[in-house]
Amino acid sequence: MPRTGITAYDLLISCPGDVLQYADIVKECVESFNHTLGCINSAEIVTRHWATDSFPQSGDRPQELLNKQFVRDCDAAVAIFWTKFGTPTDKYGSGTEEEIEEMLSSGKQVFLYFVDAPINPSVIDMEQYRKVIDFKEKYKGHGLYGLVKDENDLRKQFTNHLTMYFLPIITGEISQDTTMAAPMLQIQDYNSGNEEVATYQQLDLSNCKFMSDKVKVIYTQIDNLKNNYLPQRTPEKQEESSQSLLNDGKNEFIKNPEFSKLFLNSLTDVNISEKWKETILKFCESNNIEIPEQFWYVGNLKQSSMILSTPFSNNSPSLEGSDAEQQRYKSIKKLYWDIVEYNEYLLYFPQIDAQKFVRLVVANIGTTFDEDIDIKLIVKKDCLLTYNDFPIPDINIIDDILEMDFLGFAYELEETDSISKYSDYPVTPVDFDYRIPDPFNRVSASDEYKIKKDNYKTQLVRIMCYQRYEKETCDILVFHIPYLKHHVKMAFPSVLAFKNPPEEIEYEIRSKHVPDVIKGKISLIHEKN
Repeated sequence: MPRTGITAYDLLISCPGDVLQYADIVKECVESFNHTLGCINSAEIVTRHWATDSFPQSGDRPQELLNKQFVRDCDAAVAIFWTKFGTPTDKYGSGTEEEIEEMLSSGKQVFLYFVDAPINPSVIDMEQYRKVIDFKEKYKGHGLYGLVKDENDLRKQFTNHLTMYFLPIITGEISQDTTMAAPMLQIQDYNSGNEEVATYQQLDLSNCKFMSDKVKVIYTQIDNLKNNYLPQRTPEKQEESSQSLLNDGKNEFIKNPEFSKLFLNSLTDVNISEKWKETILKFCESNNIEIPEQFWYVGNLKQSSMILSTPFSNNSPSLEGSDAEQQRYKSIKKLYWDIVEYNEYLLYFPQIDAQKFVRLVVANIGTTFDEDIDIKLIVKKDCLLTYNDFPIPDINIIDDILEMDFLGFAYELEETDSISKYSDYPVTPVDFDYRIPDPFNRVSASDEYKIKKDNYKTQLVRIMCYQRYEKETCDILVFHIPYLKHHVKMAFPSVLAFKNPPEEIEYEIRSKHVPDVIKGKISLIHEKN
C-alpha cells in the first residue's frame, strides 16, 4: 500500500576517492535510519552524490554545474577526509571543500569527519595530505568535525549524529531553518574593522632602520679612513713618469710613428675630485664630523691611460701604486657613492612620508558568498594623488627601489589571518629587453634611467589598478572583485593616498547576488598622537 505524506530530506555525500568505503558506511546508516525512525515518522533521507545525481551539461565551470544541479538543493551534507584532498576547483582547493563551503554558507548542517587510521607512508601523496591537515586546522576549535578510527567508529558516530540532528526536525520538536542565506557587503577600516570610521596613516621611512643602517655604514667608512692616513705625495719629475712606458725597452714598437697614432700612454697623479670632497664634507658637516686635510691623501698614486683610436678601445684609466694607495682611493670613492645614494633616499623618502593614506577592505559579513562585485568610490575633487604626484627615485637608487619591490611594500595591503589579499591585479607583461647590444652606439645613462623610470611607473599602475573618472565636483575610483566568500574580508588593491585628505568617502557596491545597490560612506579621521 503506497505511503502518503512522506517528507524527504536530501543528504549530500562529499568525499575524495580514498574514502569510498566510508561513504558506503554512510549509506548503510541512512538506510537504517529510514527503516526505523524515518518509517515511523513518515520521513526519508535521500543520499545524493555526483556519481549518481549529475548529468552532462555545459555553460559554466564543472563544480558550479554540480552546485546548480543538486548540491544547493541538499538539506545537509556529510564529508569525509583521510589522506586525499581532491582536485582543485576554480575557487577552492577541491570539489569537496567547495561543496562544504556551499552548505555552510547557506546555514545548512555539515557532518565533517577526518579518518585517523594508520596507513603505509609509501602510498601517501604528501602534498594532498598536507592540504587535508591544513583544512582540518582551518576548522580546529569550531566544533565542526569529528575524528574516526575506522569504519565501525564512523558507523557508531554518524548514526548517533544523524539521529540527533534529524529526529527533532522530523518529529516537529524544532523547525528546520529555512532562512535564505545572503551576502552582505560593506567597506571597513583595514586595521580596526570599523565600518563607519577609517584612520589616516603616514609612513616614517626617513627614520626607519634602513636609513639608520646606511648612516652607520657611512660612519664606519669614515672612521676607518680616519684611522689609516697615508703620507702626502712626494714631488717627482712628471716627464719621467709620463714617459715610463715609452722608455721601456719591451715597448720599442710604440715609438714607431705609425703606432703612435693608435697608442698614447700617460701616467698622471691621482687626486680626489672636488666634487667628491664637497659631497663628503657636506655630509660630515651636517653630522658634526671633522675631516682633516690628510684625509684626502692617497700617497703617490697615479693613473695610466692607454687610448686606442678604435671603436673597441678601453679608455678607462688604471691605478698604479701600492696596495694601500689603491685601497684608500677606492674606499673614498665608495664613501662618495654611498653618500650620494643616501642623499637620494633623503630626497625620495620624505616625499613618501608626506603622503596621507587610508587602508580599507571589502567585508562580506553575510551568510553566503558573492560574485562579480564592483566597488565605486566617490571622493571630493582634487583630494586624491594622481600618478604624476608620486615621486620617482633618482638615478642611483632606482635599481634598488625596483629590486626590493618598494612600491609593493609602501602601497599594497598585506594578507593577514583575517584579511585576504586583493586577487584581481592586472597581469604585468614580461619585461624583456629586445635591444641588440651595439658597441658603436652604447645606450647612455640617461636612456637607461628613462627605461627604469618607465618600469617604476608600470609597477605603480599595476598596484593602483583603479579605473579613474573625473567629474566636476568629485573623482571616482572603480575596482572589481570576482569572488568573495562569506565571513571574509578582502583588501583594496592598494592604499588610498591623498594630497588633500577629505573628511569622508562615499561608496556604492553592485554585485551578482545582491539585487540592490549598496550605498554608504566612511568617515576619515587623523591618527591621535
